[in-house]
Amino acid sequence: MDPIENIEAHPSDAPRARRTVVSLGGAAFVFNPWAAGVGAVLTAAALVLFAVGIGASELPMSPIDVVRILCGGGNSFENVVVFDSQLPIGLVSLLVGFALGMSGALTQTVTRNPLATADMLGITSGASAAAVVVITFGSTWASWLADIGLTSAALIGGLGTALMMYVLTWRRGIDPIRLVLVGVAMTAGMQALIAFLLTRAEVTQVAAAQRWIVGSVDGASWSDAVTMFVVLVVAIAVVASQSRNTAVLSLGDDVARGLGVRANAVTGVVLVVAVVIAAVAVSAAGPLAFVALLAPQVAMRLARAEIPGPITSGLMGAVLVTGGEVLCRTVLPAGLPVGVVTAAIGGVALIYLMIQINRKASV
Repeated sequence: MDPIENIEAHPSDAPRARRTVVSLGGAAFVFNPWAAGVGAVLTAAALVLFAVGIGASELPMSPIDVVRILCGGGNSFENVVVFDSQLPIGLVSLLVGFALGMSGALTQTVTRNPLATADMLGITSGASAAAVVVITFGSTWASWLADIGLTSAALIGGLGTALMMYVLTWRRGIDPIRLVLVGVAMTAGMQALIAFLLTRAEVTQVAAAQRWIVGSVDGASWSDAVTMFVVLVVAIAVVASQSRNTAVLSLGDDVARGLGVRANAVTGVVLVVAVVIAAVAVSAAGPLAFVALLAPQVAMRLARAEIPGPITSGLMGAVLVTGGEVLCRTVLPAGLPVGVVTAAIGGVALIYLMIQINRKASV
């Protein structure tokens, strides 16, 4: 059950989904069977793509072979290929996709704007700028930043950008339109900073940074997977604790205050969670374009919900990233990073979303 999907679907967008109230002790939860079914299907799809992606390696294997090896039935060579090389990449693909999808759902919900995602608001660009500093100048003047690690540097960059965006946007609350405009400006500024850094770096460092900027999971390690897993477990716990408040907040600040919800505090907590998981995802795989934008919108329509649920959005993000990685390994030219696939799909989706927004505004 997705903790935030407890608002009935809008009749004009999709058929009304039935909901059941479930009581556990003294607490009552709204259970959406349709959304739960969608979540189960997305989970199965992500796991199948995960197995296919692991099998599409230098040792071609079927998904059944992958399951057999993961269950302890492989020989020494198969174990080395799967556990030491392919499994970290597959896990990071799943976790990064989940983190970006969940981050997008949270920002879109609290700002009530489908364009308010980490990559559109400059958060991933800020994290990328800090990571590029580590990659290109970590052995010279930025050694102090390299000492704390790429993940911590990306987190600092993402949080710093989010703080600047919040200060520039705040006017007795957050105006969704102003938020996107400031976010676009922050993104442009951070991308200009990244371009400047690349012109001052060595050629070999620029090549490594460029591939990372596009977005790739090829260099993922077990430490990346463990870090992503721990951060996501904590983030899901925080989001679950704020699920009711976040759902009420999606109705507007005035309604939320009338129902006793501290709108500013809830918004701050949810945005911090969204920034942290997005920044950690960027540190592991680079800024995979449009996943945070596309996954919540697709998940919301599949689940027949009025707001994007963070769990179904995360599962949709995992499907997008793992599916893109499978395409890169099987259909597209060898060596193509998964960020190219997500950017191509997301660009078309952004155009469609803008058309939908304009149509609703003209009604």
